[in-house]
Amino acid sequence: MSDDQVETSPATEEASRKTTWVVVSLIVLAVIAAIVWWWLPASEDKKPQTETVEVDQQQSSEVEVESYDEETAEPEPELELEPIPAEPEAAPEPQEPEPEPIALPELDESTPTVLQNLDSAEINIRPLKSSQLIRDAVVLMDNISNGSIVRERTIVQRPDGRFKVLEVDGELYIDESSYHRYDALVDWFVSLEADVLVENYELFKPLVQEAYAEIGYPESDFDSTLLEAIEVALDTPVPDGLVQVEDDSVMYTFADDSYESLPAAQKQLLRMGPDNIQRVKDKLREIRRALQ
Repeated sequence: MSDDQVETSPATEEASRKTTWVVVSLIVLAVIAAIVWWWLPASEDKKPQTETVEVDQQQSSEVEVESYDEETAEPEPELELEPIPAEPEAAPEPQEPEPEPIALPELDESTPTVLQNLDSAEINIRPLKSSQLIRDAVVLMDNISNGSIVRERTIVQRPDGRFKVLEVDGELYIDESSYHRYDALVDWFVSLEADVLVENYELFKPLVQEAYAEIGYPESDFDSTLLEAIEVALDTPVPDGLVQVEDDSVMYTFADDSYESLPAAQKQLLRMGPDNIQRVKDKLREIRRALQ
């Protein structure tokens, strides 16, 4: 086979199905933007500070007494001092009323409400395809935090195109054109408005905890799982140059043992390509800074 020839084999179909879960991982991490950002309390109104000025009154140590004739001296007129009116007390600043709690839907029926809220906040919801968005996101994040990926769950549409490899001098490498299948999804992820997502997460947090309890964590806070999932993604190496793979007749594996020994979630992220990995990691660092 000539250099730079594109090869497809039965293994590419399996690889293509697996790389779809990279997208799933990213979308869940996109949901992190709604989940991992802590709700920052609004700054409290500060009372106006009054400045106290201390005035040192100095008295003369020496007083000059002039002699005068008591009989001829004219009495000094008495000065009438007008009372200084007291300053009126400042009226207290009006406080904004606390927002009334919003009745949440049942977890089973929550997806339309979540999507409607995001859409009304001008968040692009078109890539989201799950009928149980909160449940699927919670399950996927729990698995990513452990380095694995659940293949029975998906919350986004599959990217166009196929996973391809190149043969160069008898060796197989990932065709870099495969990376561009994920460009649009990464563009979407990094463009998400964090503050809008935070508000929606706070609104639906009870349902997130309910879904987390369903999979065996009734007493645990989901935030810690999200932090662990972020760390797993951030620990993914960014390849420098072509990535060599091997065809074992079932699927493509990484020729580099340091890549092949990575957790499943990180190996799937590697298939997105260096540029996309770096952009996702930059966004996740921004999110992590907000958490810390």
